[in-house]
Amino acid sequence: MQRWALVVRRADRRRGRYRWLFVLPAVAVLGVAAKVVSSDPVGYGVPFWPFADVGDHVESRVMDEVTTAARDLGRLDAVPGAVAGEDGVEVLESRVVAGQVWMRVRLRVPDGVRCRAVGVLRDAGVQVTSRRVEC
Repeated sequence: MQRWALVVRRADRRRGRYRWLFVLPAVAVLGVAAKVVSSDPVGYGVPFWPFADVGDHVESRVMDEVTTAARDLGRLDAVPGAVAGEDGVEVLESRVVAGQVWMRVRLRVPDGVRCRAVGVLRDAGVQVTSRRVEC
């Protein structure tokens, strides 16, 4: 008598086994990148959730005002005065050197006080760079 059997072919497991060798390092790299970006989201240009909090949004608004003032004003030495007029913003130190303005700015944010070192360069257009520093 002939016997009929249902034969189910097993999936090839070799490919799935090595997939983790690519997935785990990729997830680790993304995690480290997210940690670095969340340390200073305004400086890296990503002031939005999940990297930024309320204080970072305030810092981003002030940096936008610095950029606007640098574009609107004809003289770079007038930028610190225009920025210091905003609520909760103090210019602690400013230097004008060969078409560049370097400022140290103290910001009052909802979760305390933060300081930023701000550079305004007027080479081709206006470039504003900043980084978070200790007060």
